[in-house]
Amino acid sequence: MTLDLNGQPLISNFNSSRNIEKAISNLKGILIGITADKQLNEQELLFLDVWLKSEDNLKDDPDCIDLLDLIGDILEDGIITNDELDELHNLINDVIHYKSYDKNENEAQINELIGLISGIVADSVITNSEIEKLTGWLTHNHHIKNEWPANIIIQRLTDILDDGIITEDERIGLIETIKQITGVRFDESGSAHGTSTEFFEDSIEAIVHIDSCFCFTGKFVSGPRKSIEDSAKDKGATTKKDVSQNVDYLVVGTLASRDWRFSSHGRKIEKAFKLKEKGSTINIITEETWLKYA
Repeated sequence: MTLDLNGQPLISNFNSSRNIEKAISNLKGILIGITADKQLNEQELLFLDVWLKSEDNLKDDPDCIDLLDLIGDILEDGIITNDELDELHNLINDVIHYKSYDKNENEAQINELIGLISGIVADSVITNSEIEKLTGWLTHNHHIKNEWPANIIIQRLTDILDDGIITEDERIGLIETIKQITGVRFDESGSAHGTSTEFFEDSIEAIVHIDSCFCFTGKFVSGPRKSIEDSAKDKGATTKKDVSQNVDYLVVGTLASRDWRFSSHGRKIEKAFKLKEKGSTINIITEETWLKYA
């Protein structure tokens, strides 16, 4: 199968349509996120500019073209005037209002949420207004409260808001959680898309191979998956092709695709999440950790 630069199949019209829908819901979320505090700064504008330019699925979308043109005009002289911001706010509100996708699909709402939290922390700052916007969005879209990453964010917000006081440490912790979930660290990498695997990894101090069962998924930079499976077997472990109650370790290779949720290895990760919620002791680790302790 031929893949594009993001690891997505090039041969499926269905995948093309789905990726456009995903990009649209991401965009709506980002626009809601960067305007959540009713302000726009240069870092947020740059993030939106980079995201739009790197989102191939929307390169011919009229709304995206209009946004890019306006952002380009605003950034050209390095001065952001109030009139320019008002014009951009109006355009963003129009896009949010008129962009449509199937709102009955949980997947679309999750994609909008990922966009929203990416937009909120585009400048690595999270304000009370942004926390309030995020909380309100999650309340309104309560039907995805048990889905990743809504469940993680809801729990985090519940802990933060429990005493009615938001401390600086809590803000920093929430920003870090969001960056781990999205993989987006725009202030560090300059990239508006994430491929991070750090959000799901369990912290371990050793790997027990003898009498343990491993499931390897994803693309590994250290070699073919079969050779890695053979290495585990040589150390006394067994392996399985899919995640189940009998699996002790799910080892996730380098994720070449920023759309990992919609691939087979993404489904295995989510299956492991659900097993852990039911009390399973399965450990989810990355290839880097596997190499460290193997």
